[in-house]
Formats: sequence, structure tokens, C-alpha cells
Amino acid sequence: MTREQTYPKRYNHGPIQQKWIKYWQEEGIYKFDPEKKDQVFSIDTPPPFVSGTLHLGHVLNHSWIDFVARFHKMRGRNVYFPQGFDCHGLPVELAVEKNYGISKENRDEFLAKCVEWVEDNIKNMTQQFDELGYSTDWNYTYRTMNDDYKYKVQWSLLYFWKKGWLYREKFPTHFCVNCETSVAKAEVGYEEEKGKLWYIKLPLVDRENEYITIATTRPEYMEACVGVFIHPNDDRYYHLSAAEVRIPFTNRTVRIQMDKNVDMNFGTGIVYCCTYGDEMDIKWKLQYDLPEIQIFTEDGHMNENSQFKGLTILEAREEIVKKLKEMGLLEKVEDHDHRIIIHSERSSCRKPIEYLPIYQWFINVKDFTDDIIESANLMKWYPEKHKQRLIDWCEGLDWNWVISRQRVFGTPIPFWYCKDCGEVIAPSEDDLPLDPVKIPPPVDKCPNCGNKRIEGEKDVCDCWIDSSITPLAISKWLEDENFFKKTYMEAQVHRPQGYEIIRTWLFYTLFRCKLLTGKAPFSEIMINGMVAGPDLRKMSKSFGNIVSPDEVIPEFGADAIRQWAALGTLGDDYPFEYTWYDIHKNQPVSEEIIKKEREKLTEEKFNKKYRRRFEQLIAASRFLTKIWNAYRFLKINLDKSNIELKSITPEELSCIDYYFYEEFNKTLVKITQYFDQYNWHEGYVSLRLFFWNGLCDNYLEAIKYKFYTEDKKTQTKALINALNLFYQTLKILAVIMPFITEEIYFLIYQPFIKKKSIHLEGWPKPHEGIDEEKQKVGELAIKVIENLRRFKSKLQIPLNQEICKIILLTNSKNQNKLKQVKDDIINTIRAKKLIIDSIKREKAYQGSHDLKETIQELNLKVLISLK
Repeated sequence: MTREQTYPKRYNHGPIQQKWIKYWQEEGIYKFDPEKKDQVFSIDTPPPFVSGTLHLGHVLNHSWIDFVARFHKMRGRNVYFPQGFDCHGLPVELAVEKNYGISKENRDEFLAKCVEWVEDNIKNMTQQFDELGYSTDWNYTYRTMNDDYKYKVQWSLLYFWKKGWLYREKFPTHFCVNCETSVAKAEVGYEEEKGKLWYIKLPLVDRENEYITIATTRPEYMEACVGVFIHPNDDRYYHLSAAEVRIPFTNRTVRIQMDKNVDMNFGTGIVYCCTYGDEMDIKWKLQYDLPEIQIFTEDGHMNENSQFKGLTILEAREEIVKKLKEMGLLEKVEDHDHRIIIHSERSSCRKPIEYLPIYQWFINVKDFTDDIIESANLMKWYPEKHKQRLIDWCEGLDWNWVISRQRVFGTPIPFWYCKDCGEVIAPSEDDLPLDPVKIPPPVDKCPNCGNKRIEGEKDVCDCWIDSSITPLAISKWLEDENFFKKTYMEAQVHRPQGYEIIRTWLFYTLFRCKLLTGKAPFSEIMINGMVAGPDLRKMSKSFGNIVSPDEVIPEFGADAIRQWAALGTLGDDYPFEYTWYDIHKNQPVSEEIIKKEREKLTEEKFNKKYRRRFEQLIAASRFLTKIWNAYRFLKINLDKSNIELKSITPEELSCIDYYFYEEFNKTLVKITQYFDQYNWHEGYVSLRLFFWNGLCDNYLEAIKYKFYTEDKKTQTKALINALNLFYQTLKILAVIMPFITEEIYFLIYQPFIKKKSIHLEGWPKPHEGIDEEKQKVGELAIKVIENLRRFKSKLQIPLNQEICKIILLTNSKNQNKLKQVKDDIINTIRAKKLIIDSIKREKAYQGSHDLKETIQELNLKVLISLK
């Protein structure tokens, strides 16, 4: 076997990753043991939506989560680390319709295909998690679409209904006519839009040729106008109070009323109230007991209450404006920048939201915001700054939670209702889980009105209803009392998540779990930011800055991308940087050129001409190479020595050993403190700095001459001490880089340590018994060596080339120290002769020298002669 085959020069991540993924699964390396008596550290991992592939946001989030699990395991905690999948939702339905051509009307076949599509995607995503080095125990996975999960969800809804917190009511709710479903307030946001402001004249009743003028961004709402308002302090219109106006396209008139919420500076200061254009319209409708006129359908068309029935909302706008102009009622049109409310939770939608009055299911959450804030205050927040996001959301909440969705693939809402009086009929707990569309009601007639027109609820649950009980689902709530007690009630429960779902997943989980169990669910929360492109904008197809993990992991490996993740900072957005390169010219290319070339070239031609260069991952790969080279160096010298080591426990330490062992101790304390605070960035930077600059560039360089000595005792001690320090550092590296550390563990350390995996090791402990005097001698030696190497570079002498003579002049204290490490300096610097003398004898060395330098901090003068 060649040297390259025995000691491969490169770390080949591909086959190494596959080998250890298989081994970890077969050997149960990450298996959770619920029988341990220790307190459980439970991680309520975010269940990703089953899109079929992980994106870089998942990579960042779940790398951090894996760091948490590995670190706490090494600290001796009994870590419970399950991973589930969020299965329900509109994207699944859209994918099934597109890929299988099956209509929702064919309900049973459609749902079966939804399950099939989800299972295929889960299989792929599970593989991606494994390839990331994710240390979950897959025996405890869950799917929100499974019956055992639906049982818990429906049981919780039945419990809320019995408590009076769940109710069915007709009320204007946020409705996405593009997705054809209601959405919760937490799922909407605002977007700036360049629009128009139409000034429309409304004729005054009984006042010939007199008009008032309103300004609106939504003229299509004209037929739903139920009131006109002016401000009571607006002197321009005091004479209009109680007057009536005629509404175009209708046979109705409405009265002008006064309200202090009118913005006198918007448009003309006169506004019309329509059912429903915005939340202010809803408030006015309720406050003044105005009628309700609904003119939009759920799919975004005009309904039978409009002359423009069948037109889309935007088509109706265009037609209404045209007719108003023909009627002489359009006074003028202005450009107008304004904010519109959109379905922001779904990046593939982002269409405007309407307020449609339809029957929906609500949960009373407004009365419990103080409890949610109390639960939030009981948690440790990493970072603390994001707690205010939750508090602000709670304090500003003015809507209850609409939990029903007009979809098919979701957890059924397990109730029936009377079509005549609206009475809700609940099931028995024993019948859960159930689909009320398929199952007949438990009564023949309505217990309230006696009629028999009872219908099963067709709507399904909001996905946040599913995911807001994840801490309970993973702890086997309602199925295993002892397991639930151990992994939830008595456990320390950790919640990791992004800041963008604080007002949804975190808010709803705190709310629901506290009401269902009486206990605030979380001890602590770790918040990550969003992954941005190199332009610092959120990754988006529209920006052309998306990078798929499948584009980078095969090339760089999981350990590299996990290093990238470790450099992110708590709670902050984090860019995934790259530069476009012309493949043939090997030159960087600007984003402007790339944009033009994308428009001009086919995808195939573009990909043959340009590629992205990922500098962050290239740097991470260099560190992996540094680690691999350090292993290779030690392994080669261990094998060459023919020494049969029975242990790598350090015995007699040299001065230089003492110095670097103490440096490791200091670094270990820092890293432990950083990791305790989930500050992966600072911890990783400290670790990398010690490994690269300390252990590799200085320690191994300073002691490697001992590996080549004929003195077996010296050689053995040097190898043992170096192997031990490398191993202690390797254990910390294992948190961030599980694959390369496992590979090196088996190549060198497993015969001594005897554990099945480095990932079953404990967290390193500081080396005890540091001799402070010898440690200080070692520190001085390394500082001298560093400066002498710098001087060699200054003289343009290769580091491996011998120097004729070095003279070190210093005080008597330093002389004594340097004499103890004289051999180390000579052999590391490669000097034929080293003289250590008193600074007072400087005149004795006045001859010609090739270099004269003073190292002020060491009180040392250096004279170097090349001949």
C-alpha cells in the first residue's frame, strides 16, 4: 500500500460522510435513553414544512440545534432530541393538483395523494438531515398528519370548546382570495405599493348639483359603501353633518356621520366606510351598527350584490373607474404611494388580503396575552433583545385567532353545526380523531332548535394549531404519563427557532401549552436570524440570490457548511456570500452582467459560462485541511516510531507542553462560556484560533524535532502529549464538525479510548497540575521562537534552512528561563549555534551581524549571523 493510500493527503468528505451516517444509525449512537434518572434536556425542534428539500435557512437553524444537542450531551445532560415534520398546508394541495392532476372534489383520492407526496418529501428531507450530520433519534420522529398527532390536536380543540375558548362565528376576517382561505393576523404583513388615489364625487341628496368628494385607493368597493365620515373638528364640513349622499351603481343613500378617527389630512378629509376595506371599516360598522354588504367572492370576483358580477376585483376597478368618468363623478386621479396588507407568510403568494365576512372558527386569545407574557418572562432568551418582539405583539393584539382554513389537507375541525340555528355539536373524546365530513353526528337532531339539518365542518385547522403543541406531542402527552412527566413537566425544555415566527409558532405554543397543562412550556429559547444573500437581502427567487444546499454540500461537505453556520450571530440575519466567476476567464463578474447574461442566455449555456465562488466555504475547507494535515502528521510519526502506546494520558510535560496545555485550559473556559450562552460564533472563532495558531503553527512546530530523535523516551513523551492535546481539541471540534472528528477518532484514538464513537465522549476538562514556573518558561520560549521565525522571513531565509549563529542578550531572569528551553529553540529555528548571555555584555558582541533586533516586550536583543 502506498503512503498516499495509508495516509491520504486530502479529506475526502463524500464517502467518509456516508460511512459514518450508516455506522451511527446501525450502532444507535444518538439513541435517547428515557430510563436514565437524570433530568431531561428536551429540544422542541421546529418541524420543517415538507417542501421536499431543506434550504439554507434550515441548514443554519438545524445546525445550531445540533450544536445545542451535541454540546449538552457532552456536558452530561440526558438530551431528548426528536425531529418531526409539518405536513399540512396549501402548498401540498397545490403540488398534488399540479403533479397528479387530481381535483379536491375527489376528496378521498386527493387526500391519499397528499399523504403520498408528503411521505416522498419526508424521505428526501430525512436523508438531507442525515447528510448534515444531524444527531436526532429518528425513533421519536412525528408527522402532523398522522392519526396519533391529530388525536392530540382535536382533543385540545374539544378541551378549548368545553372551556368556552373556541367558538364559531360569522365575522370579517383576513382572507386571501388568491389562496381562497382565511388567514390569521400573524400571517399577514404590509408592503409598499405605487398606486392611485381616485377623487370621486358623491351627489348630496335633496341638494341639486351639490356633491362631496371622497378620495380612495379602492374604488371597486363603491357598491359596498355603508357610511361616510368626517372629523368633528374639520371646519370645512361642519354643515354636512347628518346630510345624505347617493351611492353610484346602487339605489341606496347613506348618512354622513362624524368620527374623530377620520384623518383630516388624507385626500379631502371625507372618507367612505365599506364592508370591508380595512380594519377601521370593521370598527365603524360595529360601532354605528351599519349594514353589511358583501360584494366579493372567496376566489376574488364580484358577486351577485354587484352590477359587475363575474369580473375579478381588478377588472371591476377598471370598469367602475371608467363608468364614474362617463358619469362625470371622477374629479381627478393622483399617483399615491401607500402600504397594502398582503398574505406575507407564503412567499409564493404575497397577494393582497381582503376582509370577508364568513363563518369561521375562532380561539379567544386576547384574554390570555398577560399569561403569554408571563410565560415569556420565565424563559431565558438568547438573545434577550427578541423578547420585546413577543411582548409588542401581545400588547398590540386586537383580533382573536381565526383557526379555520378553507382547505382539504389538514387536521379536521372535529365538530358539527346546525344549519338553521348554528348550534355546535361536539364529539366524544373516545371518537377522536375523526373527520366530521365522513362521520355522522352523535345526535339525530339539533339539541337547540330540534331541526335535523346538521352538517359536519368541512374546514380544516390552521397549521399553527398543529405545530403549537409540538412540545406536548414529542413528550407523548395523552399517551404515556411517565414519559410526559419526564420530558415535559419535569424537564428543561429548549426552544430553538427563527425570529420571524416569534409572533406565530412561539406565541401560539406559549398560549396553548400553558392552557392545556398549566405549565409554561419552555425554560429557554435560542433565536436565529434569516439567511440573506451577499446583497444582504432575504434569499428569494425574485432577487435571484437563492443558493440550495444541494449546490454546495456535495462539493464542500457538511462539516464545511456547519462551520459557516457556526459563524452566524444570535438573532441576526446572516449572509451566505458568493461571487460570480467567469469559468473560462477565471475572473469575477458583477451582478449587473450576470443579470443581463441570464436574460440573454439559456440556462444550460449560462451554467457552462458562469459559476459562483463561495469564499466562506472555501475558508471552511481550508480549516478542514488544516485539521486533516495535523492528524496526518501525528499519525505518520506515530506509525514511524514503532511505539505501541497503551494510553495517551500525558505523563511528564515539558515547559512548552505546560504552556500549550495552559493555553488550552484558558481557551476551553472561554469556549464553554460562549457555548453555554449559545454564542457559537465567538466559541468557534476561539477554537479555530487556538487550533490553527496555537496547536498547529506553534506547538507542533516547537516539539516535532522530538518525534525524530533516537531517544525513545523523549519521542514517546512528545507523541503522547501532542496526541492528548490534539484529542482534547478534537472533542470540542466534534460539536461543529462531526464527520472529520469521527474519522480521525477511529484512525488514531479508538484503540486507546475504547468508546464506540467520539460523539459518546464527555466535554473536555482542564488539565490539572500546571507548573506555573515551567508554563512561563514555555511561554517565553514560544514568543522567542515566533520572533525568530519572523526574523528569518525578514532575511528571506526558508524556515527549514539552518542559521549559523543566534545570540540572545537579556536579563539574568530571562537567561535562566531560556537556558531551560535552549534545545527547543535551536531545533525549532534550526540554528547551528545559540548563545544566551547578559544584556550587560552587549559590547562583547559588537562584530558584524546580518540582523540586529530588539524585542521590547521581552527585554531581549537578538543578533543573527548567517555565516
